[in-house]
Amino acid sequence: MLFNKIKFISANRELKDNDNTHDPAYMFRKIFSVEKGFKKAILYTAGLGLCYHYINGFSVSDDILTPATSDYTKTIWYNKYDVTSFIYEGDNIFASLLGNGFFNESLITPWNYDTAPWREIPKLIYRLDIYYSDKTVVVESDESCKVTDDCYITYNQLRSGEHCDLRKYNHTWTQINYDDSKWEQPVRSSKPDNLVFRELKSQPIRECEIFDTSLIKKTFENTYLFDVGQNISGYIRIETEENCNDHLIIRYAESINNDGTLNLNKMDKFYKYSDFQTDKLICSGKKTIWSPRFTYHGFRYIEISGLSEEPEKNMVKAVFVHQDIERISYFECSDELINRLFKMGINATYSNLFHIPTDCPTREKLGWTNDARASCEQMLINFNMKDFYIKYMQDIYDAMLDNGALPGIIPTSGWGYDWGSGPISSGILFEIPYRYYIYTSDATLLKNSYPFFLKHLKYIEGRKNKEGFIAYGLCDWAGPYEHLEKSPVPLQLTDTIMYYAFLSVASSSADILGLSLENKWIAEKENIRAKIMNKYIDDSGNCIVDEQTAIAMLIFYDLYENIDPLKEQLKRNIEKHDYHHYCGMLGLKHLYEALTKCSLSEYAYKIITANGYPSYIDWITNRDATTLCETFQESNSQNHHMWSDFMAWLMKNVSGIQPNPEIPGFEETFINTYFPSKLSHLSSYMMTPKGKVSVSWVRAGNEINYTLFIPKGMRAKIKLQNAVFHDSGSNSEVCTDGIFNYRLSAI
Repeated sequence: MLFNKIKFISANRELKDNDNTHDPAYMFRKIFSVEKGFKKAILYTAGLGLCYHYINGFSVSDDILTPATSDYTKTIWYNKYDVTSFIYEGDNIFASLLGNGFFNESLITPWNYDTAPWREIPKLIYRLDIYYSDKTVVVESDESCKVTDDCYITYNQLRSGEHCDLRKYNHTWTQINYDDSKWEQPVRSSKPDNLVFRELKSQPIRECEIFDTSLIKKTFENTYLFDVGQNISGYIRIETEENCNDHLIIRYAESINNDGTLNLNKMDKFYKYSDFQTDKLICSGKKTIWSPRFTYHGFRYIEISGLSEEPEKNMVKAVFVHQDIERISYFECSDELINRLFKMGINATYSNLFHIPTDCPTREKLGWTNDARASCEQMLINFNMKDFYIKYMQDIYDAMLDNGALPGIIPTSGWGYDWGSGPISSGILFEIPYRYYIYTSDATLLKNSYPFFLKHLKYIEGRKNKEGFIAYGLCDWAGPYEHLEKSPVPLQLTDTIMYYAFLSVASSSADILGLSLENKWIAEKENIRAKIMNKYIDDSGNCIVDEQTAIAMLIFYDLYENIDPLKEQLKRNIEKHDYHHYCGMLGLKHLYEALTKCSLSEYAYKIITANGYPSYIDWITNRDATTLCETFQESNSQNHHMWSDFMAWLMKNVSGIQPNPEIPGFEETFINTYFPSKLSHLSSYMMTPKGKVSVSWVRAGNEINYTLFIPKGMRAKIKLQNAVFHDSGSNSEVCTDGIFNYRLSAI
């Protein structure tokens, strides 16, 4: 095995608990010799913590915040780099900079990472294979390295910030002639018995975009506020020539108060004993361009105190940091508010792609699974998620306990099995593999996940109450209620419907994989269906819980004998709320598609474009939001992705591009376009496994010019929702590859 005989190395230091001033990074060096005639060099490396690597003064890659986070007792993700171009004949130097990351979080927070079972001093492991025509020489992490914690990065905690003393910085430490005679010998440590090393093949985290400062405002003596105009995940890039010993304090926030001070939206209350979103810099008197290495923040605004002079506009920039995952869609229409909203969803998604789908880049940076489930389909539509989801599914497998339980955050330090869990969260286990199969026709994740499906179903079955229903974990969370955690929809209803949905996925997966699902689960599916309908649908066919979530979920999962009463009930409920949603994140994930299923796409469109509270547009008009917020109420994170399913609805309906679940992977594509009366044009495309599908249309009154492009080898079934072909009067047509221009009449 790759690291079978190689040990981790670390500095011989004791753990620190919540030390807010001295928690330095570690610097490692090793000199190695290369003979004449080498052919290539491949580096395999992982850090328990976060690490950067240099050969002869050159960074081996532009990846940042590597390696990927995981349950470090089970999986360590390693990176592989071709470093041939950095190697010389003769003596070479391999250097590494190692920080804490989630492996050694000392902060005291509600999520208990300071007591994680893996927590130790950061460790380093690497293997450098140097290939010759007749042999391979291996350079590895061992006691011949040198290490020091007398580092210019004097403090680093991923979820707090970083302190840097530029007076101590010497760029030659990664070069061969640097004097490391006062450095120490590292100690070796063993690996956990069941630990598996896995190569990380998903896209790296990188500096993906730079934002200039759009506004500078003096707020206090020697203190200035910088507005970069866009809420992002990342950090500052500051060019400074402040005097030696001058201290700069850099604080980040997503919004500000009327007086220009930072508004942390009460999120700092979770960090009572440490700084929140704060970097500190001791200047050297030399001109320096600086960014932190082992932290990132969520922000639009930057406050810097300690400046001796009024800053110039180019002094501060903001660096948008996230996984460098390709965007594979485009959506633009005649309503600029919708365009802005769609862009907010894209940026909120990017801000939370860090090898796991995080909830926010501010308060937690944790992989909340209920958020990940809510956004899964729009992520598959808008981004190339294949390698990302392969990695994250392994994290999910690692998080499952022997009894089949899953936590609300993945990876977890052990927190989240007792709170934040439940079917609204564990649904991610079923959602990713099944949606991935529908969009790609690749059944690999279904095959890998199927044993975990059965294990988790057994766990849920064991949590039935006396009536045979399920009721544990999160409710229809974060709706526009007085209390986020108090939904008007019974937890017993939402959880049991989700259990039914999981049974349905397991049944479909067995068919897809050519497996025979145990009769017990087939009977259980029908039993749960009957229980739900008997208890929650009355004799008139209405849901006894007159709430959007309850009605929409029954419609979405076909839990009815006759859809018409539920359709009319949902229609009345939407009208009662003046075409606004009144549901939480679970309900909204089902509401739009339920409305379209009832031929009420106009209602879905009105909810998405509604003004006033609660609405997406309210975030724009009242908060000047540039990303999606966590809640419709004030406060909390301003950069969440969990409300982003409207993007999937727009692409699947207003654009109209969607896969056929019966013929997955876009072998056959459904084109089910809906034409909102208030839109005059649309331009869109989606990159599918079979190629680019594009839809555009221009509307003038009831006349619509409609253009469709279908790639070679694809069959498309067109079924227009509220228009007909001008020549035939039909709303349906079948076509294969090519460009098609149609004249339509709106109905």
